[in-house]
Amino acid sequence: MESAYRILDIEFNAAVAHLADKTARGVRIADIAPQTYEEVIYQIETHGVIVVWSGASQHTIFGDPETNYAFRAWHDWCHWCGKSDFSPSGETAAAYMQREQLIALYGDTPRTRRWCKIIEAEIIGQIRYREQHGEFPIDQYAFVVDYLKASHAKNGALAHGLTDCGELCSHVKI
Repeated sequence: MESAYRILDIEFNAAVAHLADKTARGVRIADIAPQTYEEVIYQIETHGVIVVWSGASQHTIFGDPETNYAFRAWHDWCHWCGKSDFSPSGETAAAYMQREQLIALYGDTPRTRRWCKIIEAEIIGQIRYREQHGEFPIDQYAFVVDYLKASHAKNGALAHGLTDCGELCSHVKI
């Protein structure tokens, strides 16, 4: 039987852990976590903590729940920092902030552009999937792999397709 824990990119995992540590301090993992933008903002601004949902962490790209939680915390911190709600455009803005931070910290390289495509798949791709199917993909690992393959076929290389998030990310300090 295949293990549910598969790692897509161990270096990306390390970058996620590093950026979560630099940005999203005060993280608590819980069975019940904020479900709205307003609830996330309230937790951060009132209690100084980002509460991350503990569920749906077996079939992610990270290979272990802890890195998935770190990614969620970093992503929610970007929602807070960028004042980006949970609408599709707000999710996109938070994902762009994450991508911009990767480039700022690790440079604009083929590796970081691949990581940016992974974030695109993980956030924007899954939002689009949910809009079309009414739920998030159950096997997020397989979804991201398929997304990256389709992106590669469409663009000719994973290094293509990075969209600059412009002014939203220009103020971000990591």
